[in-house]
Amino acid sequence: FFSPFLDSLGIHRPGAMHLRSTCLGTLLGLNVIFACLHSRAGWSKEHEALSFAFAGRGQPAHRNFLQRPASTAGTPALKEFVNPKSRFPGHSVFAVFRAVTHLLAIWFIGIVLVPTMALFLPVVRRRDPVKLAFMDRLIIGWARLCVFPFFKVRVTGKENLAPPDKGVVYVANHQSFMDIFSSYHLQRCFKFVSKASILKIPVVGAAMKLNKTITIEREDRRSQMATFRHCVDVLKKDVSIFVFPEGTRSSDGSLLEFKKGPFSMAKRAGVPIQPITIRGTGRLMPNKKEFFLFCSRAGVEMVVHPTVP
Repeated sequence: FFSPFLDSLGIHRPGAMHLRSTCLGTLLGLNVIFACLHSRAGWSKEHEALSFAFAGRGQPAHRNFLQRPASTAGTPALKEFVNPKSRFPGHSVFAVFRAVTHLLAIWFIGIVLVPTMALFLPVVRRRDPVKLAFMDRLIIGWARLCVFPFFKVRVTGKENLAPPDKGVVYVANHQSFMDIFSSYHLQRCFKFVSKASILKIPVVGAAMKLNKTITIEREDRRSQMATFRHCVDVLKKDVSIFVFPEGTRSSDGSLLEFKKGPFSMAKRAGVPIQPITIRGTGRLMPNKKEFFLFCSRAGVEMVVHPTVP
């Protein structure tokens, strides 16, 4: 990102990398400062919010909406997780700045992480050929590093998490690209089921390939069946998977119709379903507005519900 600017200044020595790192560090520092000021200023407006839970396994049509009191255990009111009707003047400009800085953080850390993953891959394949848990831990650290300067993630209901050594199908609502980063705060090893086009993203796609992310071509029936069989196979080997059963992101936060695939996978493999509610990501980066990363005093909350056997 900074290369054309540095080249125009005639900086071609090794010190250029140091300057680039300094620029990135400055941008991250400014994000932390503005985030702190935002949390003190309380720019958020009051609105209503809804979150979901699964009523029963294999019955995606049955969805309950949780109406949690605002005063519960210090949890922010649900209204603070929903997109406001208006934002602070100039907030959009700062949101673009935050989004660019976040993207730079992903790439800069990934440039170091991906070669590290490739270096250790032969050893990991020999010791843990199925789960590749070491790769999962590296990506968990990557995701958490890319999140903490920009927003906070709170996980409630950790006691409901399934044992880490057992296969489980994690299912969650989907509002934003930030859902992926937030999900790694569960600190569990799993494989995402993602659309194949994600692999084309520079750096991120390479990491996903090294970690054996399960991909699917949405419009290809054969790809869908192959992915289904693959998921069932890895679940039987106690490898957990993470799926967004809506199949796409919701634009307004309301739940879309669930696909039957994740529930059929769990039933066929004989593993439980772990329902997850993700709140607040749509306020940070709304669907189809990936060039904005807005501030949110409430941040993101992930609610872990009891497993459905």
